[in-house]
Amino acid sequence: MTLANALLICHVTAAVVLFASLIADWIGVIALRSAWTTGQVREPLKAIQVSAGFGPIARITVLATGLWLAVIAWAWQGWIIAGLAGWTVLVLLGEPLTGKDMRAMVAAVGAAEDGALPPEVLDRVHEPRLWSSVLTRTGVVTGVVACMIGKPGLVVGLGVLLGDTCSGSPRRK
Repeated sequence: MTLANALLICHVTAAVVLFASLIADWIGVIALRSAWTTGQVREPLKAIQVSAGFGPIARITVLATGLWLAVIAWAWQGWIIAGLAGWTVLVLLGEPLTGKDMRAMVAAVGAAEDGALPPEVLDRVHEPRLWSSVLTRTGVVTGVVACMIGKPGLVVGLGVLLGDTCSGSPRRK
């Protein structure tokens, strides 16, 4: 087995783990949208915390193996640059936009008494940005996978990425 083959296996495996992280986020965020009591919030938060535990490792592994493959096997083709742009967006949507909110939500729920959640905690639990983030991240991941499979040029790859990302974000009426 060549180094490139081993790296590709690691890259694809990390991408599958990244998908699992996104699925855990979906499960947690969907359940949070209908939660009104402390008990209803705890399980979805566990799913999201599990995702936060292995999602960053998967993102770093995807990046490291992908960059290594770009250097030794593929060169800097347009689809690789588009994929790197998508990966960057994925990271920026994670921690800065929702990571801090999730930690604050976990602390607020932990401090809340059992039963109905106080209004300020409910506002955190039902934050629309969490839903927007999971939809947009799904669009980004879909766009990156489309680039990895189709291997288009840079302009088409960025167009695919932008189209999938925008289709994942919710519309305001």
